[in-house]
Amino acid sequence: SSIGASRSYRAHAKQSARGVIASLMRLVQCFLDGSALPANAAELRDGNTIGAQRTGAVWEACDGMVKVPKGNRAAMRRELLTWVVECNETMQEFQDTVDLGPLPDGNHGDDDNAEEEDYDDFRDDDDQYTSLEINIATACLALLKCSRGTLNVALKACECAGEQIIQLTDETDDETKKEQQQRRNKAILAWMNRLHSSARKVGDGVTELGMTMYPPMQDLDGILKQVAVQKEALDVIHEIILDAILLPLEEEDTQEQQEMISMTEEVTE
Repeated sequence: SSIGASRSYRAHAKQSARGVIASLMRLVQCFLDGSALPANAAELRDGNTIGAQRTGAVWEACDGMVKVPKGNRAAMRRELLTWVVECNETMQEFQDTVDLGPLPDGNHGDDDNAEEEDYDDFRDDDDQYTSLEINIATACLALLKCSRGTLNVALKACECAGEQIIQLTDETDDETKKEQQQRRNKAILAWMNRLHSSARKVGDGVTELGMTMYPPMQDLDGILKQVAVQKEALDVIHEIILDAILLPLEEEDTQEQQEMISMTEEVTE
C-alpha cells in the first residue's frame, strides 16, 4: 500500500477495525430502537442488560485492536502460523478417519451375527472410506503433510530474510551506500512478498483439498484437479526458496547485480 502496510497487516487491521465499528453500531442501535431502555417497571426492577452487553462487546472489540500484529513482519508470521495450525487440524481430522480403516465389504446376513447388525444400524457409514477411497485419502493425506512442511519452511525462510535486513542495515552518512542498502532491503521485502503470496495459495489449497476428502468421495475428478493445483503451488514455493534470488527492481539492474538471500541449513535441507 501507499503507507507501506503489507497485505497481511491490512487484513488484520481491517478485521479488527470492522469489529469495533460493527459492535459500536449495534450499541447505538439498541438505544435508538429503545431495546436497551426499560419498557416498564418490571424491566426496571429486574434490570435491562442489553445496553451493558452491547457496551461490553464494544470493549471486547477494542481489546482486539491491541492484539493486531505490530508491523508487517509480525503480521506475515502470524498468518503463516495460522495456515500451519489449520493444516495440522485438517491432517488430524482425516488421519482419524483413515485410522478407522475401510468399510467392511458385503453384509452380515447370518442370525449368529445379529448383534453386529444391530451395531451397524447405529454406525454412520459416511464417516468411513471404502477400500478404494481409503487409498486415495492416504495419498491426499501425504500431500497435506508436504504442505505443512512447506509452510514451516516458508516461515523459516521469511525469518532468515528478515534477519538479513536487520544485519545488513548500517547507519551511514554515505548517500551511495545508504541508497544501495535501501534498494537491497526493498528487494528482500519483494522476495518475501512473493514467497508469502505463494504460501497463501498453499494454505488456501489445504482447505480446498480437505473439502474434497470427506467420505463418500463422489467427485474424484475434483479431487484430482485439486491435487494438481496443490502440487503446483508447492513447486512454486520450493523454487522460490531454493533460488532465493533478488530480482531486479529497475530495468537498468543487470543479472550481475542480483544476489542470493542467505538461508540456514534448516531451510535448505
